[in-house]
Order: sequence, then structure tokens, then C-alpha cells
Amino acid sequence: MRDRVLALALIVALPLAACQSSGELIGRTITLENEAVLSDESVTRSIGDFAQGDQRILLNFWGSWCVPCREEIPLFAAYEAQSDGLGVLVGVLYKDAAAPGAAAAAELGATWPTLLDEDGSIAAQVPVNAAPLTLLLDASGKVLDYRVGPFATLEEIDAFVSGE
Repeated sequence: MRDRVLALALIVALPLAACQSSGELIGRTITLENEAVLSDESVTRSIGDFAQGDQRILLNFWGSWCVPCREEIPLFAAYEAQSDGLGVLVGVLYKDAAAPGAAAAAELGATWPTLLDEDGSIAAQVPVNAAPLTLLLDASGKVLDYRVGPFATLEEIDAFVSGE
């Protein structure tokens, strides 16, 4: 019982710590330069490669070890399948290796590009203290909003992307 209480306390405390440390996150510009993509490590991408026109980018930090991330991935897959083009999904593999990340992505249906952040250079810009963490970026990489913790419904994702 004590272990369950401790685990629950950590689940609640970690996202709160991430939220408190990213107070100046809104308005910051996230840069991606020649980042390796999980599905094809020979491909490199930057922010400009993902957004088209006025599309917003959902930059989602996740890990194969993260239970809430694994629960959220099928929801993101449903979002991607029904998306009206307002937001494009891009993952960032956080504190994880390529092999378990690729296995989890395949198992859970994560077909969107996922960047490898092996050196922590993407996460260091935020900073990320817990996963999942989703940033809403404009086409230039400017942070418009962020969410600590998993989304529970497609409506929550739609509202987040549209700024409602």
C-alpha cells in the first residue's frame, strides 16, 4: 500500500514540477536543427520541414517507459487520422533509446515523425521535467502554449491546437 501511495504522489508531483519550472516557456522559440528521425535515423529534420503554411505543431515529449505516454499515443493516432490540418504532430523521444522507442511507436500506432533527442538538446530548450509534455508551436517554432500530462480526449487536443 505504501508503494502505491508513493507512486501516486510521484505521478502528481512530477507534472507539477515540470509546470512550475517552465513559467517563461510561452513565447520561447524551439529550434530543431538536423535532428534524427526515429523511423529513419538517416533522415534529419528541422521545424520548417514539419509545418506547412499556418499549421501549428504539437511537439510531444514521450518515452517508451512512460505509462501515461503509452496511453496517450493511441489518442494522438486518432487525432492524426481525423485532423483537419490545423496541427501537425511531431514526437520527441525523451530519455529513451531508439530501439525501445521504435518498438513502442510500432506497437501503439505512432506513425508521425518522432525525433531522437539522445543528447538532450531539444529537451534542454524547454526544460522537460516529466513526460508527457506537449508544446504547441507556430510554424516558426515559437511556443504558443504547453500542456503537462496526457490528453484524455480528442476534444482536449482540438481545443489545445485551436487555442480555445
